[in-house]
Amino acid sequence: MKKFLLLVICLSSLANAKQIHVYKDQNNLSSAHKEWQELRQNNYQDTIEIIIHEGTHHLNQSLIFDERGSDAKTLIRSATGESATISGARKIEGWTRTELMNGKIWSAPVPWAEGEHYFHALFKGNQMLKRASSEIIELSNEAPSKFYCNDMQSRFEFNTHPEIAKLENIKDIELFGQPTRKWLVNYLPLERVGAKKTKLKIPATYIMSGEWQIENSLQHLDEAGEWCLNNGTLYYWPKDDQVKDIFAPYLNELIRIEGKTDSSLEGKGERPAKNFIFENLSFSHADRQRWTKNDIGLQHDWNMWDKANGLIRFRGAQDCEVHNCNFINSASDGVRLDLYCQNITIANNRFSKLGGTAILLAGYGPGKKDVNHHNTIINNSLSEIGSLYWHSPGIFVWQSGHNLIAKNHIYDQGYSGIIVAGVRRRFFSQKFPKDQRADKNPFKFWQFPKGTREHLPSIRWDEIKYIKDPLDWKAYEPYMHARHNIIEFNEVHDCMKRLHDGNGIYLSAHGNDNLVRYNLVYNHPKGSMIRTDDDSHYSLLSFNILLGTTGKDGLCMKGQNTFENNFFFNTRFTTGMAGNRAEYSSSFRKNVFYSTGNINDFHYKTFMMGPMLNDNIYYSNHNKQADNFLDKVHLKGQDSRSLMADPQFIDLPAGELSFAENSPASEIGIRPITKSQFLNIGTTDDPWLKRQGSSLPVKWNDMQGDYYYYVNKIKRVH
Repeated sequence: MKKFLLLVICLSSLANAKQIHVYKDQNNLSSAHKEWQELRQNNYQDTIEIIIHEGTHHLNQSLIFDERGSDAKTLIRSATGESATISGARKIEGWTRTELMNGKIWSAPVPWAEGEHYFHALFKGNQMLKRASSEIIELSNEAPSKFYCNDMQSRFEFNTHPEIAKLENIKDIELFGQPTRKWLVNYLPLERVGAKKTKLKIPATYIMSGEWQIENSLQHLDEAGEWCLNNGTLYYWPKDDQVKDIFAPYLNELIRIEGKTDSSLEGKGERPAKNFIFENLSFSHADRQRWTKNDIGLQHDWNMWDKANGLIRFRGAQDCEVHNCNFINSASDGVRLDLYCQNITIANNRFSKLGGTAILLAGYGPGKKDVNHHNTIINNSLSEIGSLYWHSPGIFVWQSGHNLIAKNHIYDQGYSGIIVAGVRRRFFSQKFPKDQRADKNPFKFWQFPKGTREHLPSIRWDEIKYIKDPLDWKAYEPYMHARHNIIEFNEVHDCMKRLHDGNGIYLSAHGNDNLVRYNLVYNHPKGSMIRTDDDSHYSLLSFNILLGTTGKDGLCMKGQNTFENNFFFNTRFTTGMAGNRAEYSSSFRKNVFYSTGNINDFHYKTFMMGPMLNDNIYYSNHNKQADNFLDKVHLKGQDSRSLMADPQFIDLPAGELSFAENSPASEIGIRPITKSQFLNIGTTDDPWLKRQGSSLPVKWNDMQGDYYYYVNKIKRVH
């Protein structure tokens, strides 16, 4: 009866809705947006439907919907049975053939491409084109590379390389590369090239050295398919000698839902925009994120805080929905939830071929203000994310809590699949006792000077108490708002295809009580499938299924955490050694290891853990070697009650991870995963086990090899 009444209410609301129709060649989106504003200004309190008809609709300015009329719904959707795309690009016109490369390179004037409209990506139809780039060059710096960042000068300046000295137009040039560390990339504009030193306009994340490429230089436009933007002119060398359907991004963000935000702790001025629904639309062609001197970096600069970038951006918003939409072929982020964002649902969408992060949730920095929470990310497909910013995760949860992230399919990633993070202890040194801020600082190796972009400017220092013991996590946890997140029933695979030191699911510097359960993770060439990294504490990882990978590490633990009742197939458990380590009292119990290949050391680097590493089942085809493993760990006081035995799955190939009667796994309290639970992993329309055809690949090398095929065919697209 309640469902019937709800349906009647919804239909009644839509029946009274004011409809604004948008056609490709008539009433455009900007006009529709203006009409919406006028209706809300005149206190129209019923539902407004903006119905977008067939075709690609190009925006010439970002559409900003505010908090007016938020008690009523605004539904923005495609017309029934029609396909509508919202694009932030302009078509390039006025092409002429040049004499460059024997007439193979064309040019077109783009006088509008300056300031905020300067573009960093180019599309031919639905394909992102490769920006002109040099061969890899090695840049040097006197600063010791073993340190992350040294002083700020070492991040602004480096020794002038001969190839950089040859450049004729540095104002359009960017350097693309990895400043000493292999878990991120930077795009850095040049300010000055001297005989000995080159200076950047903005600092690199870490010390400015390592492998780099010169990008967007006409001098390096030397391959078919490349382009560059030089002095207000676009140059392009088409592979087919055709310059049709070339589009350049004109906007950094397409649509923003933005109420009134108030950064004060009291937040009395906050008036969130509410009740916006996006349905059955496609979004494309926003520009790549461009960093500025005022930006604040999220962990390792994997994204920027409160940045005007993305296809849809919620900023000061509540009770909104995005469902059945496509976010595809863009240089930007997909959907951003910045600052105050609550009860926003991102469901049943497809994210593909994006230059940045697919979905970002980013609240306020460490302090007492916690207003980004209780959002739902469910049943989305994410693939080929981070084509430009390689470090971009599929889903990034930063200082945001009480969110549900469930039943998403995340694959073909350059870096990590899902990240939950905040700000590590090392950034709080100005609140340490004075004698522990320099040489006696326990985080001396990772100190960051004033002017650092990453994290430091996000901290709300007036709300942070004096920290008596810099190693005491309890002193920090109240400021870490990425807590009580539930990450469950996700399928995450084929990540880590470009960078180093990442994971399928990754947690670091978050608040307490995150729950990671019933996820299927497999086929990563590097890194562990799921990891709790530095300053990750009091999370529970359980009922996760970890299938064989070329990297072989299933779970990796740092901190005080609980890993229980997980299923390892041809994978291992390990701990991290840099930064903080796994705690002696951390729990690793009631896990099942099942090896059909050459994994017989089921866990390693676990010497710092204590007797709570116990009650596990280990099974291997090579029983003698496996028996030796158990004898060795007994000497460490671990696995005293663990067994070397067949867990006796009822029907392993079919994905039935229940146990036969009298199974040794049941006897020591390990709980099964039923086939019906397994079938719930992945998206509703395409669950992994159904796609797999009820044939769990547990034979050695079943899950190996795809990575090497992928690497051979992968191309840089910028």
